[in-house]
Amino acid sequence: MARERITLFVPGRLVRYYSKKVREKPAHYRHLSSVITSARLPITVQRLLAIATFYSIFSFAIGSLVGYVILRAFIPEGAIYYALQQFLGGTWLGDILMPYCSMVCCTCTILWVLISGVVAYKLVEYLILSYPSFISSRRRNEIDIYLPHAVNMMYGMAAGGIGTYDMIKSVAEAKFMFGELSKEFGTIIQLTDVFKEDLLSAMRHVRDTTPSEKLSSFLDDLIFIIKGGGNLSAFLKNKSDEFFEEQEVSFTSYLDFLSVMTETYLAVFLLFPLFLLIVLVVMQIVGEDMLNTYRTGILILLPVATVFFTYLIKSSLPVPPARTEKRVLIAEEDIFARKVEQKMGTYKVRKFRKILKRIKSSLLHPFEDAIYTIGFRIVLFYIAVLVILVTFIASRFLSLRELSIVTLSTAAIPIILFIELRERTVRQIEKRIPEIFKELAILNEAGLSIIEALKVLSTIELGVISKEINIIRRRIEWGEPVTKALRLLELRVRSEIIAKVIPISVKALETSPTYKDAFQTVAAFASAEVGLRERIRSSMLLYIIIIYLSIFVFLLIIYILINNILSAFGGVVTEGVTFMPNFELIKETFYQVSLVVGILSGIIAGVIGSGKVLSGLKHAYVFFIATYILFNYLL
Repeated sequence: MARERITLFVPGRLVRYYSKKVREKPAHYRHLSSVITSARLPITVQRLLAIATFYSIFSFAIGSLVGYVILRAFIPEGAIYYALQQFLGGTWLGDILMPYCSMVCCTCTILWVLISGVVAYKLVEYLILSYPSFISSRRRNEIDIYLPHAVNMMYGMAAGGIGTYDMIKSVAEAKFMFGELSKEFGTIIQLTDVFKEDLLSAMRHVRDTTPSEKLSSFLDDLIFIIKGGGNLSAFLKNKSDEFFEEQEVSFTSYLDFLSVMTETYLAVFLLFPLFLLIVLVVMQIVGEDMLNTYRTGILILLPVATVFFTYLIKSSLPVPPARTEKRVLIAEEDIFARKVEQKMGTYKVRKFRKILKRIKSSLLHPFEDAIYTIGFRIVLFYIAVLVILVTFIASRFLSLRELSIVTLSTAAIPIILFIELRERTVRQIEKRIPEIFKELAILNEAGLSIIEALKVLSTIELGVISKEINIIRRRIEWGEPVTKALRLLELRVRSEIIAKVIPISVKALETSPTYKDAFQTVAAFASAEVGLRERIRSSMLLYIIIIYLSIFVFLLIIYILINNILSAFGGVVTEGVTFMPNFELIKETFYQVSLVVGILSGIIAGVIGSGKVLSGLKHAYVFFIATYILFNYLL
């Protein structure tokens, strides 16, 4: 059943009022209309204007009420009278206004409430009217990222003799792969199938209304090639090469951006909070209130800043995120299993044995299969059992504080080892992907089909991925279609690069027995992305080392400060008052700030090193243990 669209309520009279205004002055609203069209929002200009006005009026009332509450909460009733008497008392203006003080107070209150309402009104109106621009900008970025990926697939289909309409339709249907780009191509298909426009007219409409200049230029060139009867396959190959060159430039720009972001984080959110705390303590200007305020601010601001930086770094990555059809493939397997089960009958003993076999298979799964195929949930099950066992035994010998650290380490170390081993294995597989597709293209050029090429490839030693190639070969020998065997590889190896290249390969195999050109393009695409990830890891290694040095140098300074310097402040007489710093408060503040900075800096180190938050767990754990040992055993 289709999901019902949720619409905002707006009075019909207000919509009709703006409909009249739009008809009278269409040029005045042309920009808003084009932005709504480029955002592909199912809303008219007049309805959006009506929504903005209607809800802005509500926000005016709410803003006025909030302004009045703030005024009464923070400004005493006699504040205006006191201000008049203090600043204007004895002047001619004060003599005029003082008799009307109550009226002045009332006027100031009304003005403040009106200003609060107007600010709320304009803010809500601006946000509603800017929403299409925000959506359009987001769509432009996503379209630009996915376009080279789609052109690669179109090139593979064109090499197999597929027509332009079928290529565009394939991209439009592959929403799981291309996101907003599929919506643009889907508009072309909708205009041709539903509104019976010719293909070129539909392409011109999308060319003129798309928010992406790159897609507009591509469609313009594609229209010219189709009208002129040019070689479509050669055009798509040249476009693919052009996009690869542009991608290389964007990779270099991203590395520079990543360096700037890392330096900013190091300076503003790592070094500055830590050394500011040291300065405050050493200068003896720290009271308990100031330390508590500083600690609260750090504990609030640092997590927010870390989330912001993580989002900014991950969203700026100039490669398309992986989109897969896992649910569809799993559903197909479940349907097949249910059909087989229905044919076998409905004996309770067999069902019970089947359940036991499934439980046994799940429990033994981590010990029988490759690490990259193991589900994280089954690993958490074993870790939970281990944590319970270790905690039960250690509780007899350790204190509560030590027991908590042992329990945390028992859970953290296996998770970190599992994540790191899986990531290393997947990276080894990803490095072989370009080589594999190049070999398949060469074998196809030599006259071998995909089945024969896979058989030849299975005899070559290719490291970890050799096992997966043998599995694909066996599936094909058992009668499974080649395309399905390749797509199930996507489920076994949870890799972003494989999730991108497999759909292109499947499309190339489905459309033509000659797949060498498409596979060469796939190899170049995979090689470029693998190269980017390697460049990020090598370039960011220095910044990760700097983060480690910063954290450990700061811990060393804390050790020296608390052990040697702060003790000199005890008993200092200032203006007849003996100054006794609160050592416990200072130590606790240092401890909490160091823990937060260390853990969050470890996460950032993982993000800049590999683009994944989970990769930062090992750094965060190292900083956490180092801080814990310093404050609990050395100080």
